[in-house]
Amino acid sequence: MLLTDYIDSVYGSSRGNRARFLKDNPDILPQELSRWLKAGLKIRPETGEIYKPVSRKVMVPEAAAADAGVFLSDRLRERVTALAIAQNVTSEAMLNALVAREELCRQLSLQADSDDTVPEQQIAGMVSRYFSALSESSETDAWHRVLELLVRELTESDLLSFHTGNIAESRRLNIPRTAYYWYGGFVAKRVAMMLGCYDIYLWNEMIRPDSDVVFVGDARNVVACYFICQQMCRLLKAVRLNWRRQQGAWGSRAELDEAAYRYTQRLAEGIMDNGIFIGGDEQNSFRLYDYAEKHYARAMR
Repeated sequence: MLLTDYIDSVYGSSRGNRARFLKDNPDILPQELSRWLKAGLKIRPETGEIYKPVSRKVMVPEAAAADAGVFLSDRLRERVTALAIAQNVTSEAMLNALVAREELCRQLSLQADSDDTVPEQQIAGMVSRYFSALSESSETDAWHRVLELLVRELTESDLLSFHTGNIAESRRLNIPRTAYYWYGGFVAKRVAMMLGCYDIYLWNEMIRPDSDVVFVGDARNVVACYFICQQMCRLLKAVRLNWRRQQGAWGSRAELDEAAYRYTQRLAEGIMDNGIFIGGDEQNSFRLYDYAEKHYARAMR
């Protein structure tokens, strides 16, 4: 954040705020501070580091900084501000609303702790209902709309979580090995990323013509991953077969089959380039990867 915004946040915007800042940082000369403010230098409130073109650190008053809420990163502050503008409220009101919503969700989840059952049938029914609007001739935009509306309803129905508490595993999703190679593996990985989970490919014996995938993450999210990936692979298979039938006999069977797989692969890449992401942070990703390493060491090699 800008150094001037930091001083206003921590020391107030009234007259004398710069003097109070200099009192806490006696090694900084008044003329230095004046030059920095005119140059629009920035500060990392988390560390007190003033950067580009100088590299100096200041003392961050913990109580004042916490009260002012300056420990948000620049990126997070921008996102909160954008949300606040869209809702025509102040940034503080938006933060209060987000915290209140999170507290309510936490209270409701604590009340439901005695029942750990994940509503698989409800999630499966919702996924099936949305995918019924698609066919083997649907365009990429139609796929995007379905996925966006589906994830929105799952989120609003509290069937998706933005946080991973206890890590759970999905059922094993079986995908034909050739389909997995061309598009199934890509779809599984992107669906997992989309919903804040991690996908694990389980190596089978070479004589088996299929592949198994398991998702790890939040209990509800892994169920959604399983059914979304299952529906997508089924429909992409229909796309491939339909495209293959329309090609006539311009090449050998092997050439036509490969062309059909390549077409389906390109379609899958376009579908998954949708901007949907409710995944967790780096720490959450490390937890999921560490879980996979411990429980599926052979598959992770």
